[in-house]
Amino acid sequence: MAGSPLPLSTPDVESRLRARFGEDILEVAEQHGHAVASVAPPQYHDLCRFLRDEPEFDCDYCDFTTAVDLGPEAGLEVVTHLFSTRHHHGVRIKVRLPHQDATLPTISDLWATCDWNERETAEMFGIRFEGHPQPVKLLLSEPFEGHPLRKDFPLMSREAKPWPGVPEGEEVDDD
Repeated sequence: MAGSPLPLSTPDVESRLRARFGEDILEVAEQHGHAVASVAPPQYHDLCRFLRDEPEFDCDYCDFTTAVDLGPEAGLEVVTHLFSTRHHHGVRIKVRLPHQDATLPTISDLWATCDWNERETAEMFGIRFEGHPQPVKLLLSEPFEGHPLRKDFPLMSREAKPWPGVPEGEEVDDD
């Protein structure tokens, strides 16, 4: 269709983000057809607002916000996927946080859908979203302690009784 906006390529996304945020954009790559930008934590909210408000990006939909536990040394990584229904392109944002005192500003003020995504991520990974309008549990009961998707969360089946079979990484001798 003539006059329709085109999706931005990953190199175009990178050049525009670096022009605005400079060295705070730590890396840009392409994964599964989407540009993926890693950003320093202090710039997370500003980057998300830029992707929403800048006409060339026009990311009017936040598909999800979640996290990945990379282990105690590497920390936690918050992953947010934004999409433009006008341009038909997506931009994924990644932010690395320390394992202890993992805090990031909320983006629920930019997209209402982030309210539940951030609550779930906070509950499951222990990441605090500063400024979140309703930081209460979404999935687990209030007395529940811990963050079930963190690698250091004890699995009750392993604590209640020994894990059956051979522990991972050990070999069995066939006598």
